[in-house]
Amino acid sequence: MHSSFILKDISRRETLESIAARYPEFEMSAQECFLALLSVAGHVMEAIELQLSRHKTSQGRIRILLELQQTSSQALAAGELAARLKVTPATVTGLLDGLERAGQVRRKRCREDRRSVAVRLTARGTRVLSKVMPERFLRNSRLMAKLSEVDRRALVRLLGRVGRGLEEFSRS
Repeated sequence: MHSSFILKDISRRETLESIAARYPEFEMSAQECFLALLSVAGHVMEAIELQLSRHKTSQGRIRILLELQQTSSQALAAGELAARLKVTPATVTGLLDGLERAGQVRRKRCREDRRSVAVRLTARGTRVLSKVMPERFLRNSRLMAKLSEVDRRALVRLLGRVGRGLEEFSRS
């Protein structure tokens, strides 16, 4: 279920006031900020997925291609890719299966350790990035054009403060 769907019902002021009446821990401004952040993040993620689906790709695939592009001529072990992207090896394997079928990466077993698989970006993978990323950067810039440079710096600073609280948020 998409977060934006859930938030359509809960973000109404009357709904929030009703919840606040039942729960003394409910701090109105904190909840409104959290719901606004969640709503915008959900809409941004949906827009990104839609844009990438037009190119028959996904965020996971693009993340792998970008990581491989950063290594230039070197191959990366699939396990190293998983570690760098902070996902499970199984997730990387599934993404690599699709990327390999699309001709965007090439996998090869390492001679020294047959359990290890080296992954390289292909010319087709480079072309995909050359097509997708400039469009993505332009869309990002257009979205952020609604904010002044001062507002952008303030937003980055504020989101950084929120981000520093995520570890505790995840534990509690």
